[in-house]
Amino acid sequence: MRLSTYDLLPYTLQLSSPIRLGDTEMTERKGILLRFEAESGEVGWGDCAPLPGFSRETLDEARTALDTLAASFGEHSLDPRLFVDPAGPVYRALDAATPPPSVRYALDLALWSMGSEVLDRTLAQGLHPEPAVALPLCGLLQGDKRTILKDAARMGGASYRAVKMKVGRGKMDDEIALVHEVRSKIGAGVELRLDANRAWTMEEAKDFARGIRDAQVSFVEEPLKDPTGLPMLWMDTGLPIALDETLHLPQGEAFVRGWVAAVVLKPTLIGGIVRTLQLAAKARTVGARPILSSSYESGVGLRGLVALAAATDAEPAGLDTARRFTTDVLAQPLVFDGPFVDVPALLSKKVEISDAVAA
Repeated sequence: MRLSTYDLLPYTLQLSSPIRLGDTEMTERKGILLRFEAESGEVGWGDCAPLPGFSRETLDEARTALDTLAASFGEHSLDPRLFVDPAGPVYRALDAATPPPSVRYALDLALWSMGSEVLDRTLAQGLHPEPAVALPLCGLLQGDKRTILKDAARMGGASYRAVKMKVGRGKMDDEIALVHEVRSKIGAGVELRLDANRAWTMEEAKDFARGIRDAQVSFVEEPLKDPTGLPMLWMDTGLPIALDETLHLPQGEAFVRGWVAAVVLKPTLIGGIVRTLQLAAKARTVGARPILSSSYESGVGLRGLVALAAATDAEPAGLDTARRFTTDVLAQPLVFDGPFVDVPALLSKKVEISDAVAA
């Protein structure tokens, strides 16, 4: 197989309201779609969307790297089976090129999608011989207190297996009280996840851990400003801890140890599909749960996340970001309006790009 053409299609997605990302406020989402086409007609789509405030590369830097690497694939004839082999020469070559994480996700996704199509598989089947059919979603609780509690009650009654709420943004006593109220609203059978985004000092985190001890919290993502203190926090409090931002560091994998409850895997930020599969495997060896989560990708990127989540233990996935957009790159935007995604139904649909992007 020879890749005959590639295209880079920039896009801008509108948000229903601004999103706070650390110290950054995002009012729209910009990215670049990658389209590979083979001489035999198969097409693979990728999504490159550096996340402001979290990605090290800018969109301009990502575009330059993506253009260079995409062009290099037209120089060789390649067996399409290599596109679904994470240990094969195609992905070893990409490892050696060390592209920025968002670029690597776009390339991995486009190549893996094309390879799966040639082999008459869905993307999820290209990643795992027996992927999940029904993928549970983690509901996202956000907004003011009234909205959070209303959504918690709704999700608790709608068979959601997990919900997630941000903490570390307001007064600690108020947030602790809200955690307990949310637990009451969702009921005992729904998993409650919290995300602190490195908000606290060690003492603050210990105070929070004591305050939520009876709330049956599955884990708190990144509770400390300094991640080197996480093992000590776990030993002193027993707080179940999940890694997120720490995994984006060059030495991040070294933190995946027996004290970790979960690893939150964001391919746009950690460096693509192959890296995600590697970290998921490492997590399982230490008893941690691999959980796929979105970095506010477009519908093309979200398709890849659905496939990855279905191929890596089918933990409730953090894909509830889609409802924050009023537009999408797909002609028929993905709709995640319930507690589960029908994986075969979603991935069997051909990717059709909106005329506004394709133009």
